[in-house]
Amino acid sequence: MLSNDPVLVPHPEKLMPLLNTRTVLNLGGIWGALSSGQTVMASDGRRFIWSADSMTVVYSQQGKFYSQTAKGFAGEVRTAPMVQAGRSATFMARVAEVEVKLLMGIVAGASAVGFAAVIGTEVLEFVVENRENFNKWNEQLRAVLKARSFLKIHTPVMYDKLFDSVLKQVYRDVKGKLPDAITPEIVAFGVGVIVGSVGKKLAAGRFSLLVVLFAVVEQLAVRFTLSVVPGALTLTKEQYAKLAEEIVRKLREAGVTLEDSDAKRIIDEVQQHPKEVKQAFEMLKSAFQSHVQTQAR
Repeated sequence: MLSNDPVLVPHPEKLMPLLNTRTVLNLGGIWGALSSGQTVMASDGRRFIWSADSMTVVYSQQGKFYSQTAKGFAGEVRTAPMVQAGRSATFMARVAEVEVKLLMGIVAGASAVGFAAVIGTEVLEFVVENRENFNKWNEQLRAVLKARSFLKIHTPVMYDKLFDSVLKQVYRDVKGKLPDAITPEIVAFGVGVIVGSVGKKLAAGRFSLLVVLFAVVEQLAVRFTLSVVPGALTLTKEQYAKLAEEIVRKLREAGVTLEDSDAKRIIDEVQQHPKEVKQAFEMLKSAFQSHVQTQAR
């Protein structure tokens, strides 16, 4: 006979990519529908729901993950000691779906150190404390992936030697390939995997590599696509070499290796496709400049 008791999930990092965050478990009455991202009070304390449907609920509590039948979970929510205090006590809070995907990414990426070690606090508190950074990193990673996808056809060297080289450094400790799809959920999961793999203290440094990438693209775009000076698109031999050297230096300071010959090939591509590079720069600009301006205030 199937037990309705919670079952410990020893390797939640393997389960996270498989969960459906859009299903619900309808309890009715004051409880309504339970779904991913909610923190609820059960008979044994607060539980954060990762996935809930009519068959199974996956939740975490004090850093450990459990799977329980919907029937068993519903029974423990309905008998919570605080249920008599009403809905406000039973339903503690809710995290947005995209933020749940980010948290799932942290779980998936934190297999070596553990999810609890990465967040070091309650799930909801962690999201609230880090929401500003998460929003920034989501916007920046999504913009980089979008610009990268756009440039793949027009500037393949820039795509490979600049964008992919930087992204591989950002994803350095992450198993698997870089994402091609650019939905908000996939991007958020990717941000979470990076945070989970390096820990929240080192995550800012890893995402700062995206700022370096933007700075290089900005330098190229300003030099070749935004100038109104007659003849500005033509470089002397010395200017050409100096620009290539500057690009290589910026990337090497960030730990990304780029050969001089690749930098020169990138410059050639920009000269041949200034319109496309300008479009890619515009894709990046709003995601990066708004945060740079905010920090400068």
